[in-house]
Formats: sequence, C-alpha cells, structure tokens
Amino acid sequence: MRLNRVALVVAAVAVLMAFAWQDATVHCNDQGKWIGLFSLGNHWPLPPQLASENPGASGDAAGYDGVFYHLVAHDPWLTRGFWHFADNASLRWRRILIPGFAHILAFGNDAWIHQAYIAVNLLFIFAGSFWLARFSASHGMSAAWGSAFLLIPSVMVSIDRLTIDTALAALTIGFILYACEGKYARSLFLLALCPLSRETGLSLSAGRAWQHICDREWRKLALTLLSILPFVLWCLFLLDRTPRDGTPWLSYPFVGILRRTLHPIQYPITGKWIALAAALDYLALIGVWLALAFTVRLALKRRMGVLENSAYVFAIAAIWLGKADIWGGAYEFGRTLSPLFIMLGLLAIRDKTRFFLAPVICILPRILLQFEPQMRGILRSF
Repeated sequence: MRLNRVALVVAAVAVLMAFAWQDATVHCNDQGKWIGLFSLGNHWPLPPQLASENPGASGDAAGYDGVFYHLVAHDPWLTRGFWHFADNASLRWRRILIPGFAHILAFGNDAWIHQAYIAVNLLFIFAGSFWLARFSASHGMSAAWGSAFLLIPSVMVSIDRLTIDTALAALTIGFILYACEGKYARSLFLLALCPLSRETGLSLSAGRAWQHICDREWRKLALTLLSILPFVLWCLFLLDRTPRDGTPWLSYPFVGILRRTLHPIQYPITGKWIALAAALDYLALIGVWLALAFTVRLALKRRMGVLENSAYVFAIAAIWLGKADIWGGAYEFGRTLSPLFIMLGLLAIRDKTRFFLAPVICILPRILLQFEPQMRGILRSF
C-alpha cells in the first residue's frame, strides 16, 4: 500500500509538471488559446461545423498530426464527414483510443472536446508515471524514477503537440509491469488497448504470443490472440467508411534507416538553429542504431521473456520501416520507436544495465531543442 501511495504522488507530480508547461506555453505563446497545442496550422482547413475554432493559434503553418486526431475526437463514429478534412482518414481513425476517450469524456459536446482531449492525455501521463514508479520500486530503485516518463520521446512530443503516442507509452509500461507481476488479467486488458492507441502496439501482442508458444501455454496464447479482436473489429468498421490506407509503410530490411543515415541533411540549412537541429537529428539516429544493436546483443545471449521478446518483435518491425517521413527527424522516428526505447529502459532498471539508456539519451537533445522557442517565449513574458 505504501508503494502505491508513493507511486500516486510521483504520478501526480508528473501530471502537474506537464500541465504547468502546457499552461505556460499556451498563455505565453498561443495567446491563451488551448487549441494551439493541437498545432492546427493553416494548411488543413477545419470542417464548417468547427469554423469558430481558430487555427491561427498555432505558430506552425504546416500544422502537425494533432490536427487530425482533433478531428477524430470530434467525430469518432464518422457520422459528420470530418474524415474528408484529414490527410489519411483510415490511419487517423484507426488510432481511436485517446480521441475516443476524449469524445466520451466530453459527452460528444464540441465545446468540451479540447479540454477532454487534454485531460485524457494527462490521464495517460498519470498512468504511465504511476506504472513506471511501481516498476522502478519493485526492482530496487526509487519510485521517483516514475517521473522519467516525461522524458520518453513520444510523451514529450504528445505534451508539445497533442499526438496520441502517450497512450501507447503508458500502456507498454503497464502491460510489462503486470505481466512481470503475474497479474495476467490486467496485462491482457492493457494489451487489448495497445493497438487501439497505435497499431505498433501489435508488437506487444506478438511478443506475448511468442512467449506463450515458447512456454507451451496454449490457453494463454489463445487469449492473447483474442486480445487483438477489438482492434480487428474496429478496423473492419473503418474498412467501408474510410478510403483505403495505401501508405507504403514497409520496404526491404534496413532500407529506411540506411537511406536516412546516408543522407544526414534532410532540409535546407538556413541558420544556426536549423544546423544544430540537423546535427541533433543525426545524433538521435545514432540512438536508433544503438537500440537495434542492444536488441541484437540480447538475442545473441538468448535472453527470453515478455520484455525481451517484445523488444525483438519491435526491432524487427523497425528495420522494415521504409516510409521516408518516418525517418525525417527525431520528432518522427523518436515517437514511432519509443516503445523499443521504453523496453530497453525497463531492462536498464530491471538488470541495472545503464548503457541501455543510451538510445534515449541520444534522442533527448533534439526533442528538447524543439521546446527552445517556446521557452524563449515564456521567459520573455516575465
């Protein structure tokens, strides 16, 4: 009970830190308009029903992924035609977990969607920090390490631009925690939610199934396979209601990451800040190579278990990723591959192998640099 109370305190502090940053940047950089966190930009018009929402609150003219998940939260059941205003409706609506919860919390009221979405995002920050605190304490480390949840690349991007990646980061830690504690029902429930947050969550399902096959646990294997049924049913629901997702996600092994490695400059260098960003993007890419190398090292040692198997599956999937914009910068591949960094981080905690933290350490400088203009805006306000 005491451990739970400490973990709850750590989680509450993490939420307060995240909310304090969002509140500061909204009032100092977005004219007090919370919709600015969605980075709507001006390249993607809003549906007429949302015309009163002001996309000018965002300083990013091109916008970011939050603009599309914002639409999903307003129209999760595709009854209002908002999918016509999204870049890839099948992909965006497939990742229903956070937008869907936000819609439920707001009782479908457009006026409450933004607050509900932000609240759900903070709720997953609370859950992820709580589970990480529990995991750390159960392996002989301070529960205060739960606040490190805020330093996961996908979580930092979600705090900054309200993407949906915080959910999978939290669910990954919760699933591993309960699986290691032998709380099978809880781990299975979280496993069912993972692909609904982002389809890469299927790697956790595959890793868990692999473990059950190795252990000849056929009943648990069947239940694990059944856990993806909600995701399959949701995809079938979307199949006839949205255009087909024709995105070429996969390529030959290592083509995506090798192409990015051999082309370090991805955008025109127009100033010192951009030059530093390009250099730090490349350092972050080195972090990805390190993550893959550490995973290979685990495999060569024939380390098996739910944590290791999930890392193997995710690493195998990562080397097949060929879509160019995934590898464009740390904000993209950093959040896409965050579950792999999380698994290595949990191994670092469990086995006291600190070098497993190297990939995240390589990526964090570039993520933090993206916060620098906002920090300047906050400091100018004082």
